[in-house]
Amino acid sequence: MRQYTNGNFCIAGGSISRLQEEVYREAADLAYYFKWQRGDIFGMTMQERRMWLSQIDRINFEQKMARNRELAEHTEYIKDMRVKETG
Repeated sequence: MRQYTNGNFCIAGGSISRLQEEVYREAADLAYYFKWQRGDIFGMTMQERRMWLSQIDRINFEQKMARNRELAEHTEYIKDMRVKETG
């Protein structure tokens, strides 16, 4: 049976676990990005999930930077074309 302290932590198996909502949020992100199964994700330690989540953050950051570079290059190209048309 689960017991809650301060309404935030669940005492299970003699230890205090993290908030369920946080674990489910991590699991949802991992399942969405990597298409992993629930059992595989919940079988990971907190450190493993956090490591994979940091990889997701890195991937998203790199993709965002690449999109920003492409947008800047495209914007420059359009500016150059306008100058050539008017010049």
